[in-house]
Amino acid sequence: MARVDNTGGSGFTVDNGTGLVVRTKLNQIIAALSTLNQGSGDPSIGVAAYVPHIDGNTLKIRNAANDAFVSLGDVSATNFGHASLSASNTFAGGCTFSSTATLNGTTTLAGTNTISGASTFTEDVTFDGATAGRDIVFDRSDNALEFADNASLVFGAGSDLTITHDATDSTITSATNDLKITSNGDDLILEAEDDVIIRDNGGSNILAQFINGGANELYHNATKKFETASGGVSLTGGAAANITSVTQSSGTITFDFAASCHHKVTLTQTANLAAPSNQAVGQSGSLFITQPSSGNYAVSYNAAFFFTGGSTPTLSTTSSATDRIDYIVLESNKIHCVVSLDVKTGT
Repeated sequence: MARVDNTGGSGFTVDNGTGLVVRTKLNQIIAALSTLNQGSGDPSIGVAAYVPHIDGNTLKIRNAANDAFVSLGDVSATNFGHASLSASNTFAGGCTFSSTATLNGTTTLAGTNTISGASTFTEDVTFDGATAGRDIVFDRSDNALEFADNASLVFGAGSDLTITHDATDSTITSATNDLKITSNGDDLILEAEDDVIIRDNGGSNILAQFINGGANELYHNATKKFETASGGVSLTGGAAANITSVTQSSGTITFDFAASCHHKVTLTQTANLAAPSNQAVGQSGSLFITQPSSGNYAVSYNAAFFFTGGSTPTLSTTSSATDRIDYIVLESNKIHCVVSLDVKTGT
């Protein structure tokens, strides 16, 4: 290590003097130059714009304004600690960008690289897949991240969600738990050029099928049970409907037709059947009216109920008798009814 001082002249300047003094100063300057002014810390003597020196192992140079030092690299490290270029803009080994990095033009990063600052890539960026033809490219001109066929987008530590296109089909695979699609903004719309088919995981059993320009089909255990048709619907097997049980808490009973088509009630007092709520034109069903064991409770009707010949029927009042009123809603508050009295086991 050698640096100049002010003996025999200031810094790198040689004053007039005796031969020994001048020779000693010249030797000092030559030693400093041959070691690039190496020492510990930044020098304060012989400092000028563009003059280099070595601080420990760090090569530095004075800036053009002569007011600061610029670090150039570590002289103890290969390539001064900088990434090596094996060709034009090709990083041959791993490199670390510890601050903002801007890469212009074609740049190849061929090793393990770390970029820890904000970085800007001003051209296309290619992620080269280990399998030929499975690269991922951010295409700057298309403003798009583009995946080659069979290059996958994978989420989760255990490849929990994968999105892949194989040149023919596109596949979204969830390998764990549920796959949820949530629309918090508005509708969730599925659009298909052809059919929409819902199948089990193995693909062998159809759960539902919606045919473009044709039927909509629902399946139970791989067997089609319901199908829409041009003239209505086709049903395979029986159709079960719930019967809503109503508790009479006052003298007025109001059936809610939105709850179900069928209703049943055991009377606790004389009752008036009010106009049902939520009537739907074309809805039909049955109302089951049962007397308690004590019997003798009469039933009257709102004008919304219509009967054959306009004659209001008198329901049974005997102990535990059950009468059935079958109805269909013709229009709002116009409900056509047929009454079956005291329905019980035949003899």
